[in-house]
Amino acid sequence: MERVRVMRLLHVREGRESDFVDSYRSVLKRAERFPGHLGEQLCRSLDDPARWLLTSEWESLESVQRWRTDPDHQALVGPMNACLHDDRSTSVFRIRDLADLVVE
Repeated sequence: MERVRVMRLLHVREGRESDFVDSYRSVLKRAERFPGHLGEQLCRSLDDPARWLLTSEWESLESVQRWRTDPDHQALVGPMNACLHDDRSTSVFRIRDLADLVVE
């Protein structure tokens, strides 16, 4: 299996920063126990404090897909997403070791 990293670039609504962080903590508690989840980081932009970067690492793409389709997922992430503007983006990347990297 190949590990993957999910990157979400987020734009938090003004005045909703505390709600965002609190709801993220709830999501993180569940994610940390979810099979295939390897870790997360939440970063806040120094240039634009309304911009945040959330990254998570997973054992496989299948693990991410199970997380996203888990019956409790939408209810869990709903309060966090309610703190965000709609201009967010999500990308999934395969993690490669430099020694194994082949550019096609």
